[in-house]
Amino acid sequence: MNTMLLEILKESRDRKWVQYGVVESIRKVDVKGNREELVVIGYQGERVYARKEDFIERSISSLNGFVSTTVPFIVKDIKDGVVSVSRIEALGKVAKQFVDSVKIGDRVKGTVTGVNDNGLVYVEVQGYPCLIPPEEWDFKRTQNLRELLSLGTVVEANVITIDNLEGSEEKIDYRIRLSRKSVIQEEMNSIWDNMEDHYQVGDFVSFKVTGQASGFNSYYCELSNGISLIGNLTTTLRNKHNDYLPPGTLCKGSIKFLDKNKKRGKITIQQVEANFANLLNQRSFGIF
Repeated sequence: MNTMLLEILKESRDRKWVQYGVVESIRKVDVKGNREELVVIGYQGERVYARKEDFIERSISSLNGFVSTTVPFIVKDIKDGVVSVSRIEALGKVAKQFVDSVKIGDRVKGTVTGVNDNGLVYVEVQGYPCLIPPEEWDFKRTQNLRELLSLGTVVEANVITIDNLEGSEEKIDYRIRLSRKSVIQEEMNSIWDNMEDHYQVGDFVSFKVTGQASGFNSYYCELSNGISLIGNLTTTLRNKHNDYLPPGTLCKGSIKFLDKNKKRGKITIQQVEANFANLLNQRSFGIF
């Protein structure tokens, strides 16, 4: 490590300054006969290192999800040019700054640090532990969110509640709940407000069926930018597929109607993914 940067880090250690670096890799090392994970953090062209217990307090199986994310740290020790740092110690300082300034309605960016069995997502925002309830993750309920969502994933969300926990046994002063769903809604509203820049009546598009809508031969159809329109099968396809398309079916069709003010539209389903069509035919003939 170059001399000038080493002097900066020594002063940072002595003054307990918070620095920021990018996680480059998670390295397996032997420490006194035990196999441990070491977090390698890039800082101004050099590398500093954090042990797992200095990096995160939550018990997780792997730190791989944090690779390529920006993290705060405080220098703990410098020995023979090797700089040991603590992310946990730095989080205490940056978290206080966040709590002192955050308010309901703010849009924040955080890092996923865990998901429990009920789909509650733990998100760290500027070092402070926040929560995204499962019903605030998306409009579509994901059953296996714990399996699909990687630790270290960066998400944007809006602050929806800030509860003072003074007098409780909690280790934190406030319970802050976030909503990723509200961010999605804002983005969808923006698309509808500028729909002519995205789609027009008559466009032939691809989309995915996400479920059955109310009424006969009606399906929710999600376009590539997340906009959902009501789709109807042509008579030929209705007969071919027995009036049923399950969620996840990939299709193509023409946009027939768009209403920016009411944020709704219709689409005619004219093509069904070939592989899926073959699957339906096999079922209808009792092959499986």
